[in-house]
Amino acid sequence: MHDEDLAQGPDAGRELPAEWRTYDDPETDARIRQLTDCEEGDSWHLYFTEPSWYDDGRRLMFRSTRGGNGIDLYSVDLETGGIRQLTDLPSSLSGVTCHPDASVAAFWADDRLVAFDLDRETLTSLYRLPDGYGGSHAAITADGERVVAAISERVDLERDDENRERWMEARMNVDANSKVISVPLSGGEPTVHVDENRWLNHVNASPTHPELVTYCEEGIWERVDRVWGLDLTSGDTWRIRPTEEGEAVGHEYWLADGEYVGYHGWRGDRDDPDAFFGQVRYDNEDRREAPAPDVYTHFHSNTRDLVVGDGTYRGVPYDLLWRWDEEASAYEAPRMLATHNWQSDADAHPHSRLAPDGDSVVFDSTRGGAGSEVYLATVPEDLSDLPRYEGPGLRVD
Repeated sequence: MHDEDLAQGPDAGRELPAEWRTYDDPETDARIRQLTDCEEGDSWHLYFTEPSWYDDGRRLMFRSTRGGNGIDLYSVDLETGGIRQLTDLPSSLSGVTCHPDASVAAFWADDRLVAFDLDRETLTSLYRLPDGYGGSHAAITADGERVVAAISERVDLERDDENRERWMEARMNVDANSKVISVPLSGGEPTVHVDENRWLNHVNASPTHPELVTYCEEGIWERVDRVWGLDLTSGDTWRIRPTEEGEAVGHEYWLADGEYVGYHGWRGDRDDPDAFFGQVRYDNEDRREAPAPDVYTHFHSNTRDLVVGDGTYRGVPYDLLWRWDEEASAYEAPRMLATHNWQSDADAHPHSRLAPDGDSVVFDSTRGGAGSEVYLATVPEDLSDLPRYEGPGLRVD
C-alpha cells in the first residue's frame, strides 16, 4: 500500500439513517436493542478486548462490509441511532484497537499500521510491515503514546477450516519468527521488545499502566503457556496465569483497573471439561476462578464484581452474567441476559463485552437469520429479574 492509498474514498464521512429496533428477549425479558440491520453486508463491534464506545460513551464503533470494498469502520450514535461511515479504504481493515480517552483508533490496512484520529477523522501511516510478515491485533498504551502489536513471518500453510486444530498444530511446528513491537503515535521508528522463533500473537494494553501489555503464545491451548506479560520500559517478560499439566487458559483481557487480567479455560478432557473463568493480577497474585458452562466462549468484566460470558454454541446460546457475592466469597449462579443463538463457527461469535459503566452488554449475532448484526442488551439493576441459568455444562461445587 502506498501513502496515496491512505486517501479516504468518497464514502468516508457519509451519514446513514438509523437501523435500530428494540425488543424484549423472548427467553429473559431483557431489553435488547439491535443497532445494525443491513442486508448488504455483515457488521461486528470491535473484538471483545477492545472498547467500542467512544465520544464520552455517545457513540459505538463497529466494523462492516456494507460498503462493498471489504471491512471499514463505522459508528452508531447511541442517542439517535444514526450511523456514520468513518473509513473508506481499498483494502479491509484488521486488528482494530481504540483508545477513547486519547480519541484515537489504530488498525492494519494491508501492510500498514494506521492511526485514525476520532475527532478529525484523519489517517496517519505509522509503520510498514517487513516483507514476508503479517500483523496481529494492535493495542494502544494507556498514555495514548504508542501502538503495540505482534508481527509474524507468513508461512506457506493452507488453512484447514474443516480441522482447525490440525492446522494450528502444523502452524505451531513451523520455525517462523515473531516480534512484539511498539510504534510512537507521534511518528518515529519502531522498538522491538520481543524477538523469538515461536508464534506470538494478540497484544492487549493495560488501560492504566503505560508500560504494561500482554501478548500471547498462540497455538493449541493445552500445549502452550498462552498468556505473557511485558514491561515495555524494562523489557521484562513473564508468564501470567501459568498452566499446569492438563490445563488450558486463554482469551485474556485487561479489567478496567489495568491491574487484573481475565481469562477462561478448562481442566481435563476438552469434550467433557471442568471449565472455568477467572482473573489474576498481572504479577500472578490474587487469583480468583469459578465454574463455567463450557470451554468455547469469551468472558469480559470491568471489575471482578460482574462478569459476562458468551455461553457457547454447544447448547448454551445465551449471554450469561455472574455477580460476586462478597459474603459468600463466591460468584452467584449465572443469570441469562440475552439469547444470541450462536450455533456453530459459521455464525457470528458474540464476543460479548460490558459497557464501561456496566449498564449494557454489546454482542454480535446472526439471530436475525441473515448476516451478523450488532446488539446491545440492557443489564437490569437487579439481576434477580433475570432467569437463573441451570442448563447443561455448569458444574457447581
